Amino acid sequence: MTLDLPLASLGNVTVFFSRLGYHAERNGSFGKRVSGGQFPRYHVYVDIRGDVIRVNLHLDAKKASYEGTSAHAGEYDGPLVEQEIQRIRAAVGL
Repeated sequence: MTLDLPLASLGNVTVFFSRLGYHAERNGSFGKRVSGGQFPRYHVYVDIRGDVIRVNLHLDAKKASYEGTSAHAGEYDGPLVEQEIQRIRAAVGL
């Protein structure tokens, strides 16, 4: 699911997602565990376009199946994804 947010309302992107419980990944994305295990987890990619940040969020159900690829079982919509999008919007004040 994609969400566009005003960059000015986030401030530092890494700090913003850290406050929401996300950790920075090596590829510039952010991850947050849903429960105690490594998966499922929320996975966020960000793309800054001028004064707007595009947030692309999905739920990784499990680790990538094949070595050397990023293919995985992911949910791009549904109640958990929508709930997390609403939580991000609320943190920005939308």
